[in-house]
Amino acid sequence: MISHKHKTVFVHIPKVAGQSVEQMYLADLGLNWSERAVLLLRPKLNTEKGPERLAHLTAAQYTQFGYLSQDNFQNYFKWALVRDPYQRALSCYHFLGYARVLSFENFVQNVLPEKIKQQHFFFLPQYDYLHDNQGQLLVDYVGHLERLDQELVYPKEKTGIQGISMPHANKAAGSWKRVVRIWGEQPSLIKYFALGHDRKSRKEVLTPRAKAGLNQLYAKDFEAFGYTQQE
Repeated sequence: MISHKHKTVFVHIPKVAGQSVEQMYLADLGLNWSERAVLLLRPKLNTEKGPERLAHLTAAQYTQFGYLSQDNFQNYFKWALVRDPYQRALSCYHFLGYARVLSFENFVQNVLPEKIKQQHFFFLPQYDYLHDNQGQLLVDYVGHLERLDQELVYPKEKTGIQGISMPHANKAAGSWKRVVRIWGEQPSLIKYFALGHDRKSRKEVLTPRAKAGLNQLYAKDFEAFGYTQQE
């Protein structure tokens, strides 16, 4: 998200309250969600580079793909929110519909590795969103979702947001339409088909085997952002 009025770049990592942050800035501009393209919150055009939804550009891609000049990138306040890697993976699992047809263990073992290898924007490590290829942090501030109220104070002050609370958005569970898309993209997953996992608690599906897989896949996230790996 780029707001030239606020002189800020918000790097929206999927399933880390990004849409709520974006709505906060839209509200400050007197705009509604249908007018969000002004903040570069729109689908990518065929002639453009980046993820299919430009809201999910990595920090490096804003200048790499020409969405912001290097001077503005240096001068604007750049920030992001991060989240416990276990909880983020669980949120992706439910939001995209995988919980309807796969166990979480199968999601971790048979979906995430391939998606990360493909650099799919929804599953990229949070570290990769905020660092360049040399490991340099490209944003000025990283807040943690678990301490959201207190960690929003600084970016709101820096960007001139006053008197606007952040709404809660984008919590819907994965629809069957998304499930159909899963089978279309990865027909080999049919052998792991199993119903009912969407009714299990997060604690119940976060098994030691699932944790071990996430510890490996998102090792940089745990280390860089101060989250503790579990066994």
